[in-house]
Amino acid sequence: MDYTNLEEENKRLKAELNKRDTQKKEKWAKRAKLTKKISASFLGVNLKNAISNFFTELEEKRSVSKDTVSDLLSALFMRVTRIGVFLILTSFLPTLFLLIQVYYLRNQNELITGQNERLGQQTNLQEADRRSSMLFVLDQMIKDVTTDGYRNSGKISKANSTRIIAMSKILKPYRYLDKDTLITKPVSPERGYLLMSMLESNIDLDKMIDQNTKQTLSSLLNFEYAELTNASITDINLKNLHLNFAKMNGSNFMKSYIHKSELNNTSLKNTNFSRTDIIESSFVGSDLSKANFKGATLKIVDFENANLSNVNFSGADLIQVNFKNTTILDAKFDNANVTPDWMDVQEEKLDSNNFEYLEDHYKIKVHNKKGVLVAK
Repeated sequence: MDYTNLEEENKRLKAELNKRDTQKKEKWAKRAKLTKKISASFLGVNLKNAISNFFTELEEKRSVSKDTVSDLLSALFMRVTRIGVFLILTSFLPTLFLLIQVYYLRNQNELITGQNERLGQQTNLQEADRRSSMLFVLDQMIKDVTTDGYRNSGKISKANSTRIIAMSKILKPYRYLDKDTLITKPVSPERGYLLMSMLESNIDLDKMIDQNTKQTLSSLLNFEYAELTNASITDINLKNLHLNFAKMNGSNFMKSYIHKSELNNTSLKNTNFSRTDIIESSFVGSDLSKANFKGATLKIVDFENANLSNVNFSGADLIQVNFKNTTILDAKFDNANVTPDWMDVQEEKLDSNNFEYLEDHYKIKVHNKKGVLVAK
């Protein structure tokens, strides 16, 4: 039997086993070293040393000193605090990234909004340019209507009548740029130009007859949303006009005659109606703040829901005027003509604040069954 081969095989197997044991020990040593590093980085050197000293003293002396316990607790507290700060920072980062994202998204939305505004401005500017190109046609049309009316004693031809009425309806309101900003409410400067041009030509719109409908031109023309600011329309007859939603701030209607006209929801701030006769007309929902009605005669006039703050009604005839739900704070009513029961009527129609202002500042002086408001 050949024992030599068996011994060599035995040595080879032992060497192989020793090699595997060595590799296994090295692998475990690496793992232990890595675990120590991880535990050291997680626990910290101070906490690791404190734990080691704690168990060393406990094993050797069967007791632990106060200093060792204090060191362990201090190291543990510091480590927990550092971990808490780390957790707070790591939890704050997603919030920070989210805030940054929201900031950039908001900036992007602002840019898109600005771009949309510019597109809207461009659209309205194109409309304004188109309207301005029509002024020449409008001037020629007004000239034709004026000449036609003079020649035929106020009657204009069917063609001219149709043209001018159609033009007043085509000139629709729009928004335009005022100091690099679009105005808030649409208006039609061209309709205002049409009205002013015809009035300055001494055309009595209420006497010109449309041959198609046999109605007056004033009742057929559309002047709603007309822009006519700071215009002088003094000593002129304005009958059957539709001026709803118009913008006529600062205009002067002094000594004019306004009859059966609609000026509802119209902006009439700082307008002058002094010594004007206003008959069967309405200003419902209009802004007449700081307007002047001094010495005006108002009969069957409706101011419901209008803003009449700081308006001057001194010496005006207010016997047949509706002030329901109006704002009359700081308005002047000195020597205004009213009915003897006018205060009782206003108490029912005005809210408490406006009636209190009226009651605190004025009283009615009755003479020959006629009332006059006098300051208290």
